[in-house]
Amino acid sequence: MPAYEVEMRHDRKSLTDLAHMQYDLFCGRNRMARGLLSALLIVIALLYGGGSWWSLMIIAYACYLLTSTYAASNRTARRLADQLEAAGQPLPASRYVFEEKKMRIFNLSDGEELDALPYGEVVGLGEDYDAFYLFRSQYGGYRIPKAELGGKESAFRRFAEEKTGKLFMRRDTPLNRLRQWLRTREREPMHL
Repeated sequence: MPAYEVEMRHDRKSLTDLAHMQYDLFCGRNRMARGLLSALLIVIALLYGGGSWWSLMIIAYACYLLTSTYAASNRTARRLADQLEAAGQPLPASRYVFEEKKMRIFNLSDGEELDALPYGEVVGLGEDYDAFYLFRSQYGGYRIPKAELGGKESAFRRFAEEKTGKLFMRRDTPLNRLRQWLRTREREPMHL
């Protein structure tokens, strides 16, 4: 009997979310380099530019580096969706069956079973507000929507961490924390 069974039908947003999590997990050096280069460029522009046109251009480029973190991820997700739609193919849809030693993957279009993912081969786990992510490699992974887990998100998190021996990396922004806090406040009874 499987521990969990989840269906995932991708849309453009879910492909983009998967690409963002992939970047967050596997491109930390790139993110750090962009941040350091941006800071260095701003310092140079402020110290030596004196408000000249080139110092403003350097500051603008530094700001672009800071704010375009996911530009390549967005382009990759958009290109994949465009290619599938141009070929008349649907976006990926899968059923994930979490068993004791592996995750089995079935294509929902034709029911074909794809290569299973033994938990020992998972290279990274990620989590955001809406989903969990399991990565087979730094080039591909799976999105598990929390809504499909029927309120068992905490149990699934423990299950996946125990089976893979890895911890979930959370993408937790102040805005996401605020949204989560507001949702929990809505469910609380009125206080006197």
